[in-house]
Amino acid sequence: MQHLLWGKVVLVLVAVVAVLQVVHLILLSRLEARHHHHLDDTNDHLALLNSELANALVVLSSTAEDGEIEVRISQAETSFSALVRSLRQGRVLDSSGEYQIVPNLALAARQLHGKTTTNSTPDIALVTQCSFNHLHHIVPLAQRWQGPISVSVFAEDQEVNDALRSIATLRNCYSTVRVNVSFHLVSPLSAGGRGGLYSAPPASLFRCDLASTSGLQRRNYVGGKHFPNNLLRNVARKTSTAELVLVVDIDMLPSANLRQDFFNYATKNRLFGEALRDDKTVWVVPAFEVRETVAPPRTKTELLKLMDKGDLRPFYIELCWKCQVHTDYDTWQKEPPSPGISPLFEVLWKDPWEPFYIARNSVPFYDERFKQYGFNRISQVCELHVAGYKFSVLNNAFLVHKGLKTAGSFHSDKDLDQERNRVLFRHFKLELREKYPESSRRCY
Repeated sequence: MQHLLWGKVVLVLVAVVAVLQVVHLILLSRLEARHHHHLDDTNDHLALLNSELANALVVLSSTAEDGEIEVRISQAETSFSALVRSLRQGRVLDSSGEYQIVPNLALAARQLHGKTTTNSTPDIALVTQCSFNHLHHIVPLAQRWQGPISVSVFAEDQEVNDALRSIATLRNCYSTVRVNVSFHLVSPLSAGGRGGLYSAPPASLFRCDLASTSGLQRRNYVGGKHFPNNLLRNVARKTSTAELVLVVDIDMLPSANLRQDFFNYATKNRLFGEALRDDKTVWVVPAFEVRETVAPPRTKTELLKLMDKGDLRPFYIELCWKCQVHTDYDTWQKEPPSPGISPLFEVLWKDPWEPFYIARNSVPFYDERFKQYGFNRISQVCELHVAGYKFSVLNNAFLVHKGLKTAGSFHSDKDLDQERNRVLFRHFKLELREKYPESSRRCY
């Protein structure tokens, strides 16, 4: 008798939640219609919808004779449907005609409230990109950054459905993602086609533990299509409304309070607005890598202790030390930790240095011809040098990559990718001479 009673309770609750899902879907459709008619109150309604979707996962449990039965009902399906509509209505081609782009597939709630459409927000945005199966990294990144993030997601033909599912899950499970992260989608032109069918996965796949359903064992750059790193970076940058940006790999974490500390520095030194808009300075953030089993440091004090213990080292020290050595880690480490952030010293760019840095979003974009592994970041840094930019290393800021970079962590065609891009880089440097004829600087 008691089992029958529990069964009826579960059925009633399932019916109630199903009705709520229908109501949400109707509300979402109306909100989207208003968006396409450019009504002024659209953003407020979308923000309200995002707030309602915060409680995305409802778990009901009951006990039956054959054991515990867990019933998961997820409103992430509603969010998934909204992403499908955004995809179908917002696709554009990239300049090469090889990829389709969905900018602002899902806008951060803070951006919806701000209603800003130009790069005029006095803030620092974190810009990143990844393949869809690495999206789980966005959670610790958003929790550490605590500010605007713009991420471009790459998905091949058969992966678009899973990419939408992952984005819907992240937005519904984590308020910091929903509020701060804007997602953009890039896929090969053939992906889905204009009549692509996208079906919501089973509710059991809308898990907040995204790592368990994202195919994490696949290494970078091993898909069927060439991974367009620089196209992804440019899409994420162009859709950001912040005046300043920090472009990083998605599996890196910034030091705690980096954004707020640099915001304070930028405000004090009037970096926002028109006064210093033409100043050609970028602010280098030293990068490190930490053992997989060790928690990434939050402060410079913690970082120096891990380095003394041998659990942390400069980024790429084993794979390409010359690519990072000009950061001058020795001088940076000798500077005692202090409150806030400020420039410590300047470095003249030398080949093949490829630092991570904070810059105005007006700096040159990345050359989208570079795909896969090799020369995709250094080509852009090289252009900064030729264009007359100076590199100022920050005293307390840093980035940490989770895991030590080793030769065995790369795909088998890494050397072929690098050689192909090396040839392209030679042509790129010649093109810079024509682009900046008055510059005496060269990339060597």
